[in-house]
Amino acid sequence: MTNLLAGRDNGCPPQDAQIFSIVARLSLVGVLAGCGAKHEATKEAAPILRNVVTVSTADYKFHAPDTISAGWTTLRFANNGDDIHYAHIVRLDSARSVTDLVAAYAEAIRTSAARPKWVRRFGGPGGTAPGDTSAVTQYLEAGNYVWICPVEDEAGNPHFGRGEYQPFVVRPASRDIARDAARPAETTTIRQLDFSFAFDPPLQAGHHTIRVENAGAEAHDLTLLKLLPGATLEQVRAWLNPEKARRPGQSSDPGVSPESLVTLAGGIATIAPGMEAFFDADLAPGEYVLACMATAPDGRSHIEHGMIQQVRIR
Repeated sequence: MTNLLAGRDNGCPPQDAQIFSIVARLSLVGVLAGCGAKHEATKEAAPILRNVVTVSTADYKFHAPDTISAGWTTLRFANNGDDIHYAHIVRLDSARSVTDLVAAYAEAIRTSAARPKWVRRFGGPGGTAPGDTSAVTQYLEAGNYVWICPVEDEAGNPHFGRGEYQPFVVRPASRDIARDAARPAETTTIRQLDFSFAFDPPLQAGHHTIRVENAGAEAHDLTLLKLLPGATLEQVRAWLNPEKARRPGQSSDPGVSPESLVTLAGGIATIAPGMEAFFDADLAPGEYVLACMATAPDGRSHIEHGMIQQVRIR
């Protein structure tokens, strides 16, 4: 009797009452599924919890905040100087002062000696041309750090020895954010080995978020350059070698103007073993060079150890 009345109340003949009930339940399931999908879309559209920090340099001085919150951070670097500059991060050992760091690091560069073991290289934006900007995204751990520019002049003296450095503190995050919540999604990975590069997948033309992973035992940086027509890998190798100023017979050799060889396509400053950093790049088809300009404990640059590679991007 109930089913019969239900069918009549809905204007359906008795034999259609069960069909109406089934359709109604299916419609309700569809509505609920749509709500679930909308909820998932809302979750996916939630803002990314990532710090954004702006750093600039001019006249061999950094302009940057003194304090940054820990977590995934995008570091945007503006080079307002008239030379190539880095915004390299070095973690400061608790037993050392900024003066200790600058003096020991500069002396190691001047003498092509092993870098102090207590200096932990912590990434940051890589080589940036005058008037240009660059950015990297990486996870910042709480601690004491120093911005430095390790670019050297023709005599082999680093910019930070001229005052281009600034200490800062990374404080613990004030809220509990899952470590992976704001981690960038890479389109390709470049693994740094001792002393070569591996790609997963191979680089192709287009816009990329490139993940750089230090899978070696030494600290490594990455400079990505696009070869100009007529330029060769050997010319880039000779110009790019950071130990050139300390090699007999090479320091006074003007070589070839870098502007006639390459254009900067991206990169990161030196990261410690086990670290990762991300940068975006728009890659046009052509010939590119990847290089690591860090110096090994034996005083030879990683380029001299063979960590420079030409790749064709289609």
